[in-house]
Amino acid sequence: MSDRLLHSNGYLLTVLTVTYTINWADRQVVPILFPGIRAELGLSDTELGIVGGLAFSLIYAIAGIVFGIAADRYVRVYIIAFGLTVWSAATALGAFATDFTTLFWTRFFTGIGEASFFPCAISLIGERFPPERRGRALGIFGMAAAIGAGLGVGVGGRLAELLGWRQVFLIYGGAGLLLLPLVLSLPEAHRPATTVRSEPALRVVRELLADRRLLLMWLAGCMAIAAALGYAAWVPSYFVRHRGLDVGAAGALFGGGALLGGIVGSLLGGMFADRRRRVRFAGEIDVSIASALIATPLIFLTISCLSPWIYVPVGLVASIAIYAFFPALQALLLALVPKERHGLAAALNVFFLGGLGSALGPFAVGFTSDLTGNLRTAMAVPAAGLLVAAVLVSIAGHIARRSAPLAPGPRL
Repeated sequence: MSDRLLHSNGYLLTVLTVTYTINWADRQVVPILFPGIRAELGLSDTELGIVGGLAFSLIYAIAGIVFGIAADRYVRVYIIAFGLTVWSAATALGAFATDFTTLFWTRFFTGIGEASFFPCAISLIGERFPPERRGRALGIFGMAAAIGAGLGVGVGGRLAELLGWRQVFLIYGGAGLLLLPLVLSLPEAHRPATTVRSEPALRVVRELLADRRLLLMWLAGCMAIAAALGYAAWVPSYFVRHRGLDVGAAGALFGGGALLGGIVGSLLGGMFADRRRRVRFAGEIDVSIASALIATPLIFLTISCLSPWIYVPVGLVASIAIYAFFPALQALLLALVPKERHGLAAALNVFFLGGLGSALGPFAVGFTSDLTGNLRTAMAVPAAGLLVAAVLVSIAGHIARRSAPLAPGPRL
């Protein structure tokens, strides 16, 4: 492999995107394995819910802060390689689980390992790509979430039918370990010691959270990801209960729609973010606002339609609009925060979106359904969440345009 290719931004982005795909596949494969795990290990639904969500998400959000601090101080490629090894090994060890406790700990360490990736990857992208090209780069990178989720559920389910759930854990864990040489081949520019490395991490966190623009953006992202995951988690069940679809058809329709919508939406969101940035400062935010406002009525239209000729294409466009929200938000985050703090800023992004938002969305819809006795009523919750996200991100953009970017601090 030529030295020129290794140092190219395209190679960096490709390796990071492929690794992020495996990252998402390993976290999303567990729910589709529930039937086999329950039958063999005798776990309750509560225990399965803990293994599939809580065991991973809480430690993922907390450990992300630690890795965010490390990403701003040490060699990010080595941190990614370490995390990849941990999460892949932990995933593979799930194949040898004998009860709830052993399976819990494999998912716990999967969460720790996976928490290393996003802060380091975002920091590398922010460093290597100029501001006018970051939106598109982040859009390509963001496709990995949709592709990885599709591989986790679709391929994982098929492999479970053919080989059994234990072999799925081995295959997915092994696939991650195969990426280690590619990750270690990524060159990283030497970063000399600076005063930022001696800054107390808690002070940096306080300063980031004290900036109203960033806090509003993180809250908006939290609401948007909660809406996205709440919608994605419950719309198949809605069509099974209220439209008479069988589980397989509902899963194929909306799982496929989420996969295609995630790819197209991430690309379009990143591309339009770059265009709006050239129009005005913090113009990226316009894309997030528009995508939330477009997705809101489409959610209502999707659940109201009786004909698949209408709700299938409308649901697809809704997924595209939802996914288009996020690349613009991340691009502006990198523009507002000094590059020496990109890792920790990305870790806080993980905390709000990957921790709070991911846990809140499906729960809020399910709770509202139980409270009202009507899942159709509860499906209004994601739409309301997107409207709140649009308002919050609009305020963040307004404040950002009235003030200068954060003080750059010491430069590398």
